[in-house]
Amino acid sequence: MQFKTICAAAALAGALGVAGTAQAATELNASIWFPDSQPLTRYGYLEWAKAVDKASGGDLKINVFTGTSLLPPAAHLSGLRDGVAHLTYHAGTYTPSDLPEVNVIAMLGISMKEPLTTALAVADFSLNDPEMQALWKKQKIVFLGAYASDIYNLICSKEVSKLDDLKGLKFRTPGKIHAEWVRTVGGTPVTVPSSEIFTGLDKGQLDCAVMGSNDLKARSLWDVAKYVNLANTGPYYAGWEWAMHGPTWRKLSVEHRRILLDTIADATIDTELAYLASVDTILAEAPSKGVTVIEPSDDINKSLQEFGKQARATAVQEGTEQFKLKDAEGLVARFEATMDKWNKLMEGVDRKDAAALKTLFRTNVYDKIDAKTYGQ
Repeated sequence: MQFKTICAAAALAGALGVAGTAQAATELNASIWFPDSQPLTRYGYLEWAKAVDKASGGDLKINVFTGTSLLPPAAHLSGLRDGVAHLTYHAGTYTPSDLPEVNVIAMLGISMKEPLTTALAVADFSLNDPEMQALWKKQKIVFLGAYASDIYNLICSKEVSKLDDLKGLKFRTPGKIHAEWVRTVGGTPVTVPSSEIFTGLDKGQLDCAVMGSNDLKARSLWDVAKYVNLANTGPYYAGWEWAMHGPTWRKLSVEHRRILLDTIADATIDTELAYLASVDTILAEAPSKGVTVIEPSDDINKSLQEFGKQARATAVQEGTEQFKLKDAEGLVARFEATMDKWNKLMEGVDRKDAAALKTLFRTNVYDKIDAKTYGQ
């Protein structure tokens, strides 16, 4: 059942979130199209909304709309920009022409192996890099927080054990870089929203989805896909977990902005840890649902490793030729420097110690943001 604290009609008609009387709470409408069971929804929005309510003493409330009750998947940028929603999740590969910089750095994901560190680096970069900040301003939004998915695997309706098994298959891919890899192994990439993967696999329009294994349960993919190959195609992190309609952000009090920033900092850690923990649980449960879990063959691993080495050059080329960025090389280099920074910061840190991770993240990123001037 979708979680709604006010009806969709009220949101569409809706106010810009500031209550009409001095005693009433400030309300913000938030949209994420994943189901309630998906960690990005459950912890990133439903549990986070409770944390905001508690931190503000009930003075700031987040009304969460899940699924497509408020906006269809691809409209989570335009709907945010237009103020239909005040906060959204958005997958940046759905709107490449609007978010070229996002799509360039997302191409590097296929060579990354640790989602948690990736998420923290993406947040840091998106909150602080001048080119990224110029992008958000151009889109009339305010970036507030990042995410990184669990490692994307191959979820298939037929057995895929070795590289030759991929030839001739139709793959739903999350972005251009994965589509390019699929082509190199003889497959055919298919572009459909993640909300249509179940139907595609069920009707044979897709043979495989390059998708996180969490979605075996979150999207019930194990009902239509009985094989998952644990090939490591990296995490997906294009776009944002939290961004806000710019004019609405600027109407908020500095105190309310600070509450949003602080709770998002903590929710980022809670969401990532829950996301990663759910994968182990789901893969352990998968055989009871008739799903065969397959370790990738050496030739699949080698294919991904070799392709991953090309990801940087591909990202720079796409940024320059396709997106016409003035300095795609500089963009990639700055992102890589931020990744290096976080790889060092995470050395020796217990990946399951939520309190330590929250302190590290806040100290190095969110505590440094001036709530009065950020997003102005």
